[in-house]
Amino acid sequence: MECDLHDFQHARRMSSATSTTCCTTSSAHSIASTTYASLDSILYRPQPTEFQTFIKNPTLYLSRKLYSWRRAIPIQPTSPVTVICISDTHNTQVDVPPGDVLIHAGDLTNSGTLEELQAALNWLRLLPHPYKVVVGGNHDLILDALSAKEVNKNVAARNSIDWSGLIYLNNSSVTIKCDSGRELKIYGSPMTPCHGNWAFQYPRIKDIWKGLLPNNIDVLVTHGPPKAHLDFGGLGCEFLLAELWRIQPRLHVFGHIHAGYGQEWVQYNSLQRAYEAAATAGGGCFKLGRILYELVTDFFRPAKESRGLLVNASIVGGFRDEMRRTPIRASI
Repeated sequence: MECDLHDFQHARRMSSATSTTCCTTSSAHSIASTTYASLDSILYRPQPTEFQTFIKNPTLYLSRKLYSWRRAIPIQPTSPVTVICISDTHNTQVDVPPGDVLIHAGDLTNSGTLEELQAALNWLRLLPHPYKVVVGGNHDLILDALSAKEVNKNVAARNSIDWSGLIYLNNSSVTIKCDSGRELKIYGSPMTPCHGNWAFQYPRIKDIWKGLLPNNIDVLVTHGPPKAHLDFGGLGCEFLLAELWRIQPRLHVFGHIHAGYGQEWVQYNSLQRAYEAAATAGGGCFKLGRILYELVTDFFRPAKESRGLLVNASIVGGFRDEMRRTPIRASI
């Protein structure tokens, strides 16, 4: 599932409304019933077991397993800055621990209305963090001036959004100075590969990232994940991954793929490159062998501190979004 279940739930509500409006024809009933049933099968399908995942694609499964056995030494900063990471709250409010910086990586809302967004921003504003950085997500329709959705036709409503006390990044950057004296350069983007008729989307085959991100970024915030990392089996963007290698930020915060919640230390080394090649290609015996070679070789090299941390901070989760996860704390 590419984006999240709200996309399907929205489509289900729309199909239900269509069924009510067109109930005078049997063909409309048939189409609505078929759509409703197919959406049900997506919403309520069970998670695949480990064995099912292995049978579906043995080499890809083993590639991920081998990569998970790598040595991952956390970064030990000399003057740490505590960053609290959240994303995909979708109108929910959770307990947020204190920190120097709070980052919300998009999807503050379900339907993208002014009322939903302003309620979320009002909640964030009350939190005690000295800096609160926000990017939009595909559900935050009112923020996307190019969206064709009805909610975006009210320009006055979009201009009335109260951002006081918050830093909103839309393909832009900001440099903040923390109490420790350290400066952090943060870049934020709401863009994700196209899936449905939502906000801030681009064709999956189009590379919008090449050269977009400035150099010397400490923290990258995008709504969607890079390919092969915390993206639920490959739903991330390979072009974003390529740009990630170019700038190599200390911290990359994202969400969008709810099932990818978690954090991952990265080295930007030959083992990581071999794993990403396998994930992008969908597996393969040769690529699996390359990962095994790089993994064994890596154990004979001196251990090195990781060069970056990737965080999928999706707060809601589960096939019905019934789960509420804990915000992720990162020290950089």
